[in-house]
Amino acid sequence: MIAVTFALPQESHDFIRALKNRQKVDGHVRGTLGAVEVCVVHIGVGPEMAARQTKVFLLENRPEWLLSTGFAGGLHTRLAVGALLAAENFSAPELLQKCKALPSRLVFGKLTTHPTVVDSTAHKTRLAQETGALAVDMETGAVAEACAAAGVPMLAIRVISDAATDPLPVPMEKWFDLKQQRPRPFALVGFLVTHPAAIAPFARFISGLGPARRNLTRLLLEIVRA
Repeated sequence: MIAVTFALPQESHDFIRALKNRQKVDGHVRGTLGAVEVCVVHIGVGPEMAARQTKVFLLENRPEWLLSTGFAGGLHTRLAVGALLAAENFSAPELLQKCKALPSRLVFGKLTTHPTVVDSTAHKTRLAQETGALAVDMETGAVAEACAAAGVPMLAIRVISDAATDPLPVPMEKWFDLKQQRPRPFALVGFLVTHPAAIAPFARFISGLGPARRNLTRLLLEIVRA
């Protein structure tokens, strides 16, 4: 069995739709891709939630390997929205090597995990200089620690949701409650009403997520089937 972790269902639903024989088992979605058994695990947003959920899953399950995936913010101009990154610093070498034979265009480089949202271009630039990373997320580092402790090989793949030159148009706390792990639609509407200049940039950000997710899904299907 291969485990595939996403922060939220908004990232995973295209991948889940591709699974055959889908069923809910212990709160996770299980299915098959050809002869491969797959378990999709939603680990939540942020390192604390990701660490807790991954540890619980690995205490109860023993996958052959784990694929950590989802959205990430770009820190380098070479990664546009929708670009795909294989995180060399978080991935088992043998799994990375297999990715190099895939037909999908894939960038290999460093990913960094940050405990808070990196939402401004200034913060992105500073983080890129400090870490040498091409992209940033909030979960992969925590998942990697849990996998290392459990002795489970891991591959980390991320798709870029916002480029290095694009600040997030709406602060995350205005549209997602980290403590409750759920969206805040009324807070989002309230922010946009009082900040109308953010409406067009936010619409562009949202419109880019669908194509980025589809890029990611195509690659994940290639990886699992290979």
